[in-house]
Amino acid sequence: MNPEDVRIRYNVSVADKRGGDYEHKRWFSSAVARAGFFMTKITIERHAALSGKHIEHYLELGPGPGTWTKLFLERDKASAYDLVDISSEMLGLAQENLSAYSGNVHFFEKNFLEFNEAGPYNFFFSSRALEYFPDKEVLVKKIAALLVSGGEGFVITKTPKYAINKLIGRKTSDFHSGQVDPKALTGLFEAHGCTVVGVYPVTFNFPLFRAAPLNRALFAIFSCLPLNPISQFFSESYAIKFIKR
Repeated sequence: MNPEDVRIRYNVSVADKRGGDYEHKRWFSSAVARAGFFMTKITIERHAALSGKHIEHYLELGPGPGTWTKLFLERDKASAYDLVDISSEMLGLAQENLSAYSGNVHFFEKNFLEFNEAGPYNFFFSSRALEYFPDKEVLVKKIAALLVSGGEGFVITKTPKYAINKLIGRKTSDFHSGQVDPKALTGLFEAHGCTVVGVYPVTFNFPLFRAAPLNRALFAIFSCLPLNPISQFFSESYAIKFIKR
């Protein structure tokens, strides 16, 4: 996988779904999708807060249609927000959905590893974008370099499903092969000047059954606890919260 593949894939995907409301199809088109939205929203609200501090300069990698950006904008409307996405179609969708906040939101169509237009930042956020970067160490180093000392970050990414996939005989597609183990990602942030203060499960998918009640039940049991071997087995995604030293 390379950045050009990601750009093309999402440009085509968004263009195909845009007329039918991409955000609705992604998060609200089924009970399972709505459960995923609920779990992600609660996790962000519970764990991603800046300990009451003002977000002076916010950076987001891969904002999608701006679904989660809205949570931060509603919390701290006076901040400056920079959103970076390699897909022009996805970025255009975010611009449409965040038009009410246009005065303090800036959009950059860019490969994140080549992004140097602004900063530094005191908060970094990204949801489900890290898995598309083949070299995680280069990416983490870039994130850390853009943060001020004491700046915080919250990253959500897919949980590798090695055990489950092996159990049910499912092969991970090349496009989704960049998933990274929580311990490995924690080690990268620690190695590049950040202190990891928490690793949490975010969304859950019960194996073999696409059932929203089961997913919500797992979330109710495990969501208040740090990620552990059991919750990692059932989690579809996890989050890392860190502070730049």
